[in-house]
Amino acid sequence: MKSQKQIFKASEANGWFDRNKTPHVFIANKENIIVDFLKEIELIPKKVLEIGCSNGFRLNQIREEFHCECFGIDPSSKAIKCGNKKFPNIVLNIGTADELHFENYSFDTIIFGFCLYLCDRRDLFRIAYETDRCLKDKGTVIITDFYPPFPYKNRYSHHKEVFSYKMNYSRMFTWNPSYTEVANVVYSHSGYKLRDIPDERVGTIILRKNEQVAFPLEPFKNNS
Repeated sequence: MKSQKQIFKASEANGWFDRNKTPHVFIANKENIIVDFLKEIELIPKKVLEIGCSNGFRLNQIREEFHCECFGIDPSSKAIKCGNKKFPNIVLNIGTADELHFENYSFDTIIFGFCLYLCDRRDLFRIAYETDRCLKDKGTVIITDFYPPFPYKNRYSHHKEVFSYKMNYSRMFTWNPSYTEVANVVYSHSGYKLRDIPDERVGTIILRKNEQVAFPLEPFKNNS
């Protein structure tokens, strides 16, 4: 049996893009939450990577607002081809979250654009490693994904061998004391009115990486 990564690279990533060429109005508008959050916590990104970028429409909003360098990867060749034509000021390439072909500490901001719920479970540790490797200290991770009260999976309606895995994906990072949640908003595909329904809940979470404060030196040592 093929893995979900293999299925998406072979066909389903392009299938997803074909079904979602025009983003839903609400979701497209809610992506401004990222811009609003960055302003609220007084962060101006200089170099951004979005994983699961589709054709780069979210990255383009960020570039226009902050005038920063923007890079994106997505497994859909159709999405990348569309984005390279539509947004020539953004660097877009075909790729997946578990293999980031960038140098260590390349970015001050890394965004997961609603893609983690479709990743293979066996790849999650690798995804967290690659993200941490490419993120500068005092950098920012932004995750938009399903936000249920506990982890579970649903059958994916577009392919019988694929599941939608729903969980709080910030936990991939917050076990590490270098990462702190600094902002979180919960909504749904239909706005705020359905956010109390567990299967509909979506969250946008911002995490900050700070290695210098992760392990304070001898906090209980008696210096008297």
